[in-house]
Amino acid sequence: MGSAAVMAAGTTAMSLALVAPSSAARVAATPKAAKKFTIALVPGLTVDPFYITMERGAAAEAAKLGVKLIWQGGTTFSPTTQIPVVESLLAEHPSALLIAPTDVVALKAPIEKFVHAGIPVISVDTTLTDTSILDARITSDNFQGGELAAETIAKLAHYTGQVAVDNVNPGISTTDARQAGFIAQIKKYPHMSVAAVEYNTDSPTLAASQTKDMVLKFPKLVGIFGTNLYGAQGAGEAIAAAGKKGKIFVAGYDAEPATVKLLKKGVINVLVIQQPAVEGADAVKYAYDILTGHKSAVPKATLVPNIVGTTANSSNPSITKYYYQSSLASLGG
Repeated sequence: MGSAAVMAAGTTAMSLALVAPSSAARVAATPKAAKKFTIALVPGLTVDPFYITMERGAAAEAAKLGVKLIWQGGTTFSPTTQIPVVESLLAEHPSALLIAPTDVVALKAPIEKFVHAGIPVISVDTTLTDTSILDARITSDNFQGGELAAETIAKLAHYTGQVAVDNVNPGISTTDARQAGFIAQIKKYPHMSVAAVEYNTDSPTLAASQTKDMVLKFPKLVGIFGTNLYGAQGAGEAIAAAGKKGKIFVAGYDAEPATVKLLKKGVINVLVIQQPAVEGADAVKYAYDILTGHKSAVPKATLVPNIVGTTANSSNPSITKYYYQSSLASLGG
């Protein structure tokens, strides 16, 4: 973490305790054995810079360990597009499956088929309601991320006024946790309240329309938390169009190229930045440990801390190094 990064003290300390032991504690398999392993990584969707950055971290770790990495997924974040990919991968019988489930329930049955086939499964980023079938799970501390968004908006608004959440869809483990953390933190401020929670189905156009309505409906509105790229983008652009820039503050999630651009312009005021490359690398390391007989070295749950970027520090190298990439490692760049 950059020293200039704003990080939570309490929850992050607990999160760090869950991070896996150092790689020095692992006993490596021989290169000859390692070459037999093929690890499949199924992202939430293949076109999102968050998951592209995750692939880059995973690919770098796979190259270091001498294993083959397969990257396959859908172009939309949906069980409808993800399940056929997972089912087709089962026929290839990879050594291990790394997956960001697009629904906490719908992906359980397809994943169980891998478990029954003796293939280790690690969830990365999102997860399942029933985590018992997983060998490990890795995600950023999403509840803490929501808390950070609430803390920063509250400070900008001098701890007074109403706020709202523009989420994606209910039933996604990561964004549900972000919303819960945000609401829990806002409740700690006696002069603040949550006026509304909306769901934009990953549409910035819908998020903008919802924000426009909320600005008119809630005259005391001082902040909106978009739980991912689309919510923050739509909210920020609607706030700017309404002439409320600097009066209603927008917090978003993820350092995608589009949100970074808006952050630098002050259309979005705060970004909670995850570390997807770390998640991808850790997932490959954990799968490798399991496959080489060192499952005891793998923690059941790993929470990766978040970074907070603001308009003021958006060009600081200690923050820019966490911005997401937009091209796969396999394509160079």
